[in-house]
Amino acid sequence: MDSEWDAITELLTRQQAELETLRSVIAEMVQVGPVHEIHAEKGYRIELGEDEEGNPYLSPWKPHPETSKTSIPLKVGQMVGTLNPNGDPRQGILLPGGYSNGHETPNSDMEANVFQDAGVRIQIKNGTLEISAENSIEITVNGVTHTISGDGVDTQGGKVTHNGKNTGSNHNHGGISPGSANTKGPN
Repeated sequence: MDSEWDAITELLTRQQAELETLRSVIAEMVQVGPVHEIHAEKGYRIELGEDEEGNPYLSPWKPHPETSKTSIPLKVGQMVGTLNPNGDPRQGILLPGGYSNGHETPNSDMEANVFQDAGVRIQIKNGTLEISAENSIEITVNGVTHTISGDGVDTQGGKVTHNGKNTGSNHNHGGISPGSANTKGPN
């Protein structure tokens, strides 16, 4: 009878240990916290809590969660989740999350799609594209560059036309007379 109780006790002890292991693995499978550190090559470290001294408890370095041909780096304070297969944080991937006090939404209009970063804001709403920038907006196509800034509009290369008329740096006017008379429009 004692050997049966010993076998039952051993079985229950093993099951209790397995249960504790599973609890630990499940607790590590999904974690949420703000981005704490950023490194161009290593990726991101996430703050997952605090240690006994009140210092941040950080995840291992996680790679950037890029998609195909876009690269929008995460920001310090941005909320993310980590998905850790088998509860191993070294194998985890980042899942961009929502906003937090350290990383607030740039958009309060739920009808608009907004991208805002590095001094630039792009908003798309009701078929309208709005672009604003702290310094300038530069568009380059096939060697022709258009720059819009607080100084005005500058075009380098190519030609400038309006309604088919040359208005660029090499345009000329007809009807030129000496004195204060107006000239005709560009030829």
